[in-house]
Amino acid sequence: MATWIIEPRDPLIARDGRPFGPIPGARATSLSFPFPSTIAGGVRTRLGLNHDGVFDTSLIPRLKSIGIRGPLLVELSDEDEIDRERWLCAAPLDAILFEGESADNDTACRKRLVPLRIKPGEGTNLPTDLAPVGLVRSDPRKPHLCSPRFWYWEQLLKWLQTPSYDNADEGEAMVLRSLGHNGLTPENRTHVGIEPVDQSAIEGALFQTRGLEFTMNAKISDSPEADLRRMALAVVVEDSVDVESGLSITRGLAPLGGERRLVEWRQSREPLPECPSNLLTTILRTKHCRLMLLTPAHFEQGSTPRWLTEPRDGVTAHLSALVSGRTDVVSGWDLETCKPKPTRRLAPAGAMMFLNLEGDAAGVERWVKNTWMRNISDDATHRRDGFGLCVLGAWDGIFNAME
Repeated sequence: MATWIIEPRDPLIARDGRPFGPIPGARATSLSFPFPSTIAGGVRTRLGLNHDGVFDTSLIPRLKSIGIRGPLLVELSDEDEIDRERWLCAAPLDAILFEGESADNDTACRKRLVPLRIKPGEGTNLPTDLAPVGLVRSDPRKPHLCSPRFWYWEQLLKWLQTPSYDNADEGEAMVLRSLGHNGLTPENRTHVGIEPVDQSAIEGALFQTRGLEFTMNAKISDSPEADLRRMALAVVVEDSVDVESGLSITRGLAPLGGERRLVEWRQSREPLPECPSNLLTTILRTKHCRLMLLTPAHFEQGSTPRWLTEPRDGVTAHLSALVSGRTDVVSGWDLETCKPKPTRRLAPAGAMMFLNLEGDAAGVERWVKNTWMRNISDDATHRRDGFGLCVLGAWDGIFNAME
């Protein structure tokens, strides 16, 4: 496996599927973050180029068997490498941030959503084997409007390693800028159509594009000064070099996404973060865990996984509860059949599942190691396309009584 950095030189456009053509007033709008299938297509296109830079269509069956993990948002160091402390992941949906006591919008109170125990006479519209998830005690405060969409890896790891509902009354005071940020910034551009004959502007042929800017001005602690942070996409290619068939990714500039905006490809020395030993020990002791999606996942039954709960490594994972958000919808273009792909619903990144692991200690250890930073979508095609990358967290297995 190899980790590749994809750093856009221009604002990247990951099209949202709305029609766009050379007509006055047209707008090409980008998603807030590219889907894994977009990056998988870019990886396979890069692998399928011959020495003349032409895509070899005969390689499509082989290329479709190559899987990716990601993409993940990262910040770059001055050496053009991934900053180890600046991996960024979607905010976990079992965390809720309320407005802090101070008037400063940079502070918040963080609380945890947990599985709740149903009392006699109560009921829900959930499937009978799923428990509701919520706060142990209601909070009169409003959710914070500036909650970051992405958390730094160090902050997320601390959250994942905390197994129980702590500070149920007061919550945990947080400084938002130390927790993370909102990721990529939309950037609008206005263009004009050009006559192909004399290269003059076509009157009234104005159109707009909205891309994703991969730089950000950020404050350094409490200093009024700002520094420019460069961001990029990190993707792990499971088979980036195939000596037998001659497939390999070459570094350099290449178009990606809508309007063929340029990105730079280069290989990184940084692997994906590993599962901490103390987290593994906690899961082995309790035989319960949380599972968080880092990229959207495709499940045949909506938000509930099928492949994940099948017996693997001598362990059967039982879904006890889950926290999910608004469904993502993805389509795309099939280069092999020259037809649009079917529209699919996805469980969003940040969704959290509460699992009970049935098996012996050796099997649970294998299961954890084979699930950490792997794709867990129901079918193999979506797993190869990067949908459902996940990490694990601790859970004490307790169903709390709501007060």
